[in-house]
Amino acid sequence: MYTVGLDELASLILFTLFSKIGFMHKEKNQSENIKNEKTKDDDKLKEIIFGSLLGDGKIEMPPRGKNARFGFTQAEFQKNYFLFVFNQLSSICSGKYREYTYTDNRTGKTYTSLNFWSRALPLLNEFYYNFYNGNLKIVPIDLSLLTPLALAHWIMQDGSRGTSKGLYLCTDSFSHDDVIRLSEYLMNRYEIKCSIHKSGGNFRIYILAKSVEIVKTLVLPYMHESMLYKLGI
Repeated sequence: MYTVGLDELASLILFTLFSKIGFMHKEKNQSENIKNEKTKDDDKLKEIIFGSLLGDGKIEMPPRGKNARFGFTQAEFQKNYFLFVFNQLSSICSGKYREYTYTDNRTGKTYTSLNFWSRALPLLNEFYYNFYNGNLKIVPIDLSLLTPLALAHWIMQDGSRGTSKGLYLCTDSFSHDDVIRLSEYLMNRYEIKCSIHKSGGNFRIYILAKSVEIVKTLVLPYMHESMLYKLGI
């Protein structure tokens, strides 16, 4: 009969023990990596939604619902960018979007738009309460989600190339005080030089030409190619 010596038995026990510890450590690392990736994905979603709510996005709380949903609309000629946003937010969407045609009574012309709504989710409730005062869309007090990714989507939706190589952000729907806070945040956080221009009875942020290069450095990694023209590219 073959008998394992004491030294060999001790080595076998130690090997088994360390193998088990190594396996447990690997499982822990994998779990932490998955958790970190989920956190990154959630942060990305929040930043895109934040930038879009400064632009063309909207949040709706159903009358008898507990959770809000995010909606997004673009004109047909911006379909490539629309699909880009739709795909970026696919994890919170139903997988479908809608095309609809309408006639502008002022011009008599027919237009086609694209629209999607997210699912109603607890994640979106905070956005609703921060961005809306009743039916009025406002700028949140906390602007920490105005990251380069959020800024890129804000520019792609509401950016407009100025005649002097500057960049307008069409903040027409926000109050004068809100527009001031946004411009001050851009200046303080990113050193983007801004001024505020009046357009009709509304106010727009104008990013000076000398700061457009700063903007490009920040947002180019996140810009869709169909929207590069807004940066003069």
